[in-house]
Amino acid sequence: MKSSASDRPSGSLPREAQELMKNPSALKALLQSPETKRLISLLQQQGDLQGAAKQVKAGDASALQEMLLRLGQSREGGEALTDMEGRLERR
Repeated sequence: MKSSASDRPSGSLPREAQELMKNPSALKALLQSPETKRLISLLQQQGDLQGAAKQVKAGDASALQEMLLRLGQSREGGEALTDMEGRLERR
């Protein structure tokens, strides 16, 4: 189910994210999950999350990808990303 950055053009959304965007009930459940709230909090500490989200909405995920890469380099961020990955695999 995982896709790597090499499977898609730079800055584009992974297939799983595109599929999730088409399922409003699954997206709502994901957005309300504790894993998402923790991840959002950590991302907000890194910088302009709203700006990155606007770019994603416009079809360019590169800024958010960069934030996630930086986040994954910390212990707490790595754990949050692992928790989110587990949540996505369970859906």
